[in-house]
Amino acid sequence: MAGKRFSVRSRDLRWKEGRAKTRRSRPRPPPKRNLTLDLVVAGVGSLVATGVVFCLAFILSGSHNVPLHLGYAVILGGVGVACYALGPRDRGGRMIAGAIGVLWLFGSAALFSARADIVIPPHRHVSAAQSVVVNKAED
Repeated sequence: MAGKRFSVRSRDLRWKEGRAKTRRSRPRPPPKRNLTLDLVVAGVGSLVATGVVFCLAFILSGSHNVPLHLGYAVILGGVGVACYALGPRDRGGRMIAGAIGVLWLFGSAALFSARADIVIPPHRHVSAAQSVVVNKAED
């Protein structure tokens, strides 16, 4: 009866039941973020948000006669505060909130200074369905 003392021959003396243990290396620190890429993303994101808010303010001005500069300032101010409060707390989130804040200040000032020149005529439709007249050209 010569053999190993262990009942299972394929197991090593250091073997334990359970999951296989792997060697753990030190966790690598995350790579440094690229400042240029963060600036580009913040700029594009804030310009898109500002454009959408301008369109909403324009619609609000035409439908409810709210001054364009006031609607823009209120809506974009709310978007900027929400972006800062609810957004991520990393550098990119704060850069986007800061860019929205800068565009809010400059856009509101520009629309306020040009408020006398902005005239949006109201749409007055007489009836729901207007008749369409088609004239045939005679040879």
